[in-house]
Amino acid sequence: MNWLSFFKAVRKPDFLLIGAQKCGTSWLHHHLRLSESIFMQKDKDSDYFSYEGHLTNKAFRQYCAQFSGAGANQLVGEASASYFWTGTGSKWSRKPDGFNPEIPGSVRRFCGSRLKLILMLRDPVERAISAYLHHIRHGAITPDTSILDTQVPLGIIDMGFYRQHLENWLAVFPEESFHVIRGLPQTDAEAVGMLEVTLRFLNAETIPLSSYYFDPVAPGLQRIIDETGVWLLSSIEYPGKAGVRHAQKAEFNGEPYARVVTPAELGELREILAENDI
Repeated sequence: MNWLSFFKAVRKPDFLLIGAQKCGTSWLHHHLRLSESIFMQKDKDSDYFSYEGHLTNKAFRQYCAQFSGAGANQLVGEASASYFWTGTGSKWSRKPDGFNPEIPGSVRRFCGSRLKLILMLRDPVERAISAYLHHIRHGAITPDTSILDTQVPLGIIDMGFYRQHLENWLAVFPEESFHVIRGLPQTDAEAVGMLEVTLRFLNAETIPLSSYYFDPVAPGLQRIIDETGVWLLSSIEYPGKAGVRHAQKAEFNGEPYARVVTPAELGELREILAENDI
């Protein structure tokens, strides 16, 4: 099969939700699936374009097979928060083995230039803390690993260099291809508005108000962030809990917390990520 006939034979995505990690993509993915004019798989984060080993014609056909159930008039979408993680050259940019250094170019090569791209962002410091706690919760690191550690290929800091990542995407796709959502909704009304604007960008049908779910779909570990650092609820169990470096304890609202990020680390994180919100 030649290249042209190959692409005519598969149902490719009409849009991608490309990230960023820990910026509410699970919540948005959940709601986009409720629109009758959108077809998305229940599970997100296939990370198809994020790994070089996937990028063959045969593998792309298998990737597209997940969209075979889409109706003729439905839009096809896929969501993987790792797609926004491009190359920055920073000392925090170490990637997992086999990670694709040219994700935007690979996406355009396989999906074409008319693809629509949705990007969710939040305060980069809050995002880094959320990612750090996410990886603690799932055992990829322990609290004995500083949030500033450069040896962990998880993008905890590097994914927060929003400007560089977006510039890398804009070098491949035109600005009108993007719908950028800045900040997490703080009220139910903001959440409804965010979703309705996104559906209009896609030219997709809205969903009934009764279908909205306003709480996070993937809530993180309960934490407190203030001028004294980042604190985790002590009663929560997670891998490596015994490895907390900072023995300081505190009580908030009558509940015990342990500090996992010091004020000095938090201050340095803020300096590193300063002016990276878009």
